This record gives sequence, structure tokens and C-alpha cells, in this order.
Amino acid sequence: MRKRLGGLVAAAAILFAACSGAATPVPSAAAPSTAPAASAASAAPASVVPSPSMSALDQQLFGTTYTPPTGAKTGGTIVMGEWQPPDNLNPFYSNAFTTVEAVSPAMRGLVTITSDGKYIPDLAASIPTVANGGVVISGSTYTVAVTLKPGLMWSDGTPLTMNDWKATWQFANDPAQSGCQLCAVGYPDISSIDVSSDGLSATLHFKDLYPGWLAFLSNFFFQQKWLGTFKVADAAKSMPISSAISSVPFNGPFVITNASKTEIDYAPNPDWKAGVDMAVGGTTHAPYLAGLKFQLFDTKDGEIAAFKSGAIDLAFDMTTADYATVSTTDPSVGKAELVSAWQYEHLDLNNDPNKARGNGLWLPAVRKAIAMAINKPDMIAAIFPGANVTPGCSPTPPGMWFAKTETCPAFDVAGANALLDPIMPVGSDGNRQLTAGKDVNLELCTTAGNPTRLTELQKVQTYLQAIHIKSYVKTADAASVVFAGWADTKPTTDCSLYRGNYDIGDFAYILSNDPYGDYYLTYSSTAWPEKGAHNGGNDTRFSDPAMDAALTSLASDADMSKQATDAGTVQDAYVAGIPEIVLYYRAETTGVGVHVGGWAGYNPSSGGPVWNPEDWFSK
Repeated sequence: MRKRLGGLVAAAAILFAACSGAATPVPSAAAPSTAPAASAASAAPASVVPSPSMSALDQQLFGTTYTPPTGAKTGGTIVMGEWQPPDNLNPFYSNAFTTVEAVSPAMRGLVTITSDGKYIPDLAASIPTVANGGVVISGSTYTVAVTLKPGLMWSDGTPLTMNDWKATWQFANDPAQSGCQLCAVGYPDISSIDVSSDGLSATLHFKDLYPGWLAFLSNFFFQQKWLGTFKVADAAKSMPISSAISSVPFNGPFVITNASKTEIDYAPNPDWKAGVDMAVGGTTHAPYLAGLKFQLFDTKDGEIAAFKSGAIDLAFDMTTADYATVSTTDPSVGKAELVSAWQYEHLDLNNDPNKARGNGLWLPAVRKAIAMAINKPDMIAAIFPGANVTPGCSPTPPGMWFAKTETCPAFDVAGANALLDPIMPVGSDGNRQLTAGKDVNLELCTTAGNPTRLTELQKVQTYLQAIHIKSYVKTADAASVVFAGWADTKPTTDCSLYRGNYDIGDFAYILSNDPYGDYYLTYSSTAWPEKGAHNGGNDTRFSDPAMDAALTSLASDADMSKQATDAGTVQDAYVAGIPEIVLYYRAETTGVGVHVGGWAGYNPSSGGPVWNPEDWFSK
């Protein structure tokens, strides 16, 4: 799976709507309307428990029902499992979802998102808003004031301050950056940062009306002192998958003590002074667990077998197709949970604007014909027999506040052939050709070790045959090839999305609740990976005037209703231009062992399931 390039636990910039009265103050309706910049975020309590004074929108965004676990015991070890091992543990240089899972026990942001999809303060003392004085809009610029929880420390005993956050901003904007995917999101929109003398608070000065600031505050950040120990040009190698990872200072409840291709080991952070419990009326506490492990497998079948045998306690990164198998686990070992997620399975269509691959996907009519040839109900029946899975269309799963109902091209093989006939006629061998004597032959890429995706692509091959298009399937390692960033791949790396070495890619996107973060770097023509600092996420190389216009408008929206309107226009342009083909919206299967305590359920967002490991315990 692949996350979008918003915040690591991305949220929406919806709090701007408070300036027009559309949202009540968060986290407390009793918050003052103004406050000094240095203390604005501490003007209200950190609790975000639902209250009658919250608007319906605020209930949806901030009204968590999460409560700290009771009866927690100390000691023991929980073993997590994942079948797509990360290739890079620095989350600024990889947007593979497994990187987020792997570092989340040890790295935290200023805010986070709970397993019920609500936003709460994490290392910050509270969530700044317009109404409590934490966010101040002035014309086409604004400021955000943030205050940290007191007494926070890095794992090496160094005090954690907003100078660390400021140093991370400077690091992200360093001219020597290359391949830093997260550096393009939010950091260039800040003109300056004022940090208080005690380091506990700071005012971020945005030079434009960047709409994704709350998602931005969820990003992990680094220690200022540690950032000075290597050259920025070498930063992509700063968090290696080796024992050297233990030298990195962390700000989460755990530290990483060792990492390899098969296992990542964690120990409690002795200097941990925060915790999600503090956002819901609880207090800080040391992690309950004595240890945490991440077991990494080559295949999904290997992970499932390990869970069913009791070798791992939590099995991540599985779909509806895996539920039937995982649910046969002996109850004395564990159970399967199936939860709707902010994810969609899709076919990524390389628009190939330079015509380097020569298969015609730069032509909108060709992309439309392929979309018309995909029999989504037939595919779903093959991979989810008997399950109630609805075919997808919009790139925004239902239930998200900015989702719009769209109508995609209907399944119509005859119509698809009629579209293609004048563009790429069928040659004497029965295959379509753009150039006489040379068959169009599409490379279908997906991640290795996933039988569901192989079934999907085998179905795609059948659908393509019906419109006389040849194809072949290639699989590659998820972290080191398919989702690897620009700095970790070569111009010739086959099946690399960022390098554009594919025709159709089959994978899932994990969305946030932020339309800007979810859309801009994925569909803007300015965000092709080969441009600038190689940090754009538009690997399809999609370019469409209607899309760019909607994204430009979205990028400066301070009013939530305008954001929703522009998000709808983005979805319209997506359906019209077809940079991707949404197959279905995903639910996430998780194997939960009988010894896991404090598990709050799967987190639907791009923040992932390891958002509160300090509350986990071993039964």
C-alpha cells in the first residue's frame, strides 16, 4: 500500500472554517477568541471528548470516543507482523505505508488521529484554532501558534523543544535536498518560525493560505542536534535498516534498538513523558510493554501462517480477500477483524507524456477505452466471492467529508473497441498497433507476494484481450522498487512508479481526511517526480487544465465549503481525465492475538494502526 503525501497522520485544514463560524472552537467551546501567540495553543484544555456544544462537523473531526484501557498489566512483548518490509526507515524519503508502521512506535508528531478517525493533540498541548487564537488569518497569510506538552524529552535525554521542529523545517527546505517526498508538503509554505525563549511554544508564519496545515502538524520531526550529524545530501541514508538505527534519537514511547530485513526491535523510551491518554482526560505513563517487535515476511501467506500459529500477535496489511482465511484462526490464538478504511484499490495508468513507452496511454481516449473494458463486478466476484464489495469510481471513499458521488464510464467492450479502432487499428496478428507492425504491449506491475493482486492483473489481462491489447505481468518488491523514492531507484528500475517504468500499476492508496494533501501532489502537473527536487507524487504524469485549475483553487481555500466545492471539481476532472481506474474501496483485515490488550481497532487513516502503542499491553 502507499500513502498520500499529506501529513503522516494527515488531517484536513478544516479549522480555517472557524473564521466564518462554520466550526466551533476545538478543543473547547469555552476557549477565548484571542490569545497571545506564545500561549495560544495552551489557552484551552487538551481534551477533545465529544460535547453537546460541538457542531456536527466538529463531532466528525474531533469528537473521539477513545478511552484509555483499564486493567493494563506491565511487562511482556507484542509481536507485529507485516508482509511488505520497508526499504527505508526515514519517513521523509519513503511513502511506503510499512515505513510509517515501522517508525510509529518511536516517532510522533504534534497532533495525531485516533482509531475512530478523530484528531487529537499528541506532543502538542492542544489543537490551535482560529477561535482559540491559535490560528490568525490576515489577508493572504496566516500564523499558527503551537505549544508543546511540558517536560518532553528525546530518547537521549535531551529536552524536546519547538527548536527541533524549526530545525526540521529548515532541513526540509535545504537546497541540498533530493528525493525528499515529504519536504514538498507544507514546509515551503512557511516563511519563518518564532520560537519562545523556553522553546515550549512557537508561531509558524505561513506565506500563503496553505490549506493543509493540520495534516502538516501531524508529521514526524527530528532532533535538531541529530540533524547536524550528517550532510543533507546523505539524509536518505540516515535511518538505515541495521543496528545503526539505535543511534537515532526518538520522541515516541519506544526506541528502535535494531533493524534488519526480517525484524525490527523496540524498547521502551525511558524519557517518554507524553501519551494519547492526555488528550482524553488521562495522564502520561510509561509504555506498559517491556518490548515490541515487528516481524517482516516475504509473502502475505507467510504472515498469515505465522499469525495462525501464534508466532505473531498482530497481523497487518491484509484485505477483505484475506478475512476468510484469517477468521479460521483457532480462537485460543486470535481472531480476524474487518474494518472499512480510507483506501481504494486502483489501476495506475502511466500517461507517458514523452511517449517513451510508446503504448498510447497519453491519449485520453485510450485510457477511457481501457476503463470501459474493465469488468469491475466480475473482478470483485473473483477475488471476494460472496462478499458485498461495491465497485469504486471516485478517488475518495464514501463517508469522507469531501467525497462526491461520481459516474464513471460504464463497462462496454463494444464501445471500447469503437473508441480504439480509429486510434490504434488491429493488425494482422489480431493485436492493436500504434505503429504498423509493432503491437501495443502493456507492462502490468504490482507488488510481489500478493496473490490477490495477481488475480486482479490476470483479470485485467483478460479484459485487455477483449479489446485486442497485449499485456504481461511483472511483480517487484514493494519497498525497494514499486514504492521506492527517486533517490532509492535508478532510471532503469523496472516497475518503479516514480521513474515511470510501467504502463499499469496495481496497488492501493491510503487517504487522509485532507483534500489538499490527498489530491495536490498526486494529480498536479507540477508534481511529476522528475521535476525539481524529485519529490512530486504524480507518478501517472497526469496533466489536465481542469484538474490544475481545481487544485490551484483548492490550494488557497480558507473556507471549508469552498474546499468541498473544489474537491468535487477535482473528482470531476479525475473521472473525465482517467489518470487511474478505481476498482473498489477497501476494508482492512487485521489479525488480533488473544494476548493483545489495549488494541483500539484498526486506524482507517494514513497514520496507520500503530498510533498508540504506549497503551498496548500483554494479557
